[in-house]
Amino acid sequence: MAGEYDVARQCIAQALECAEQDRGMSPQSMADALLATLLGHMLKGRTRKDLMSFIEFQIEASGEDEFVITRGC
Repeated sequence: MAGEYDVARQCIAQALECAEQDRGMSPQSMADALLATLLGHMLKGRTRKDLMSFIEFQIEASGEDEFVITRGC
């Protein structure tokens, strides 16, 4: 799963850089657009309750430097 996080970080960095370079866009609006688009996509395969739980967990864990990915531990 670590590869997916690397790709996601690259996509976000690229979108935010695009917003910074375009005078008609703002990085904050781009971040909002990214989140809204992703949430819409995620709701197609998850329940609202499950998604809210996932988001809450991610917010609580956001103080950590890196997500810990374990496999078969």
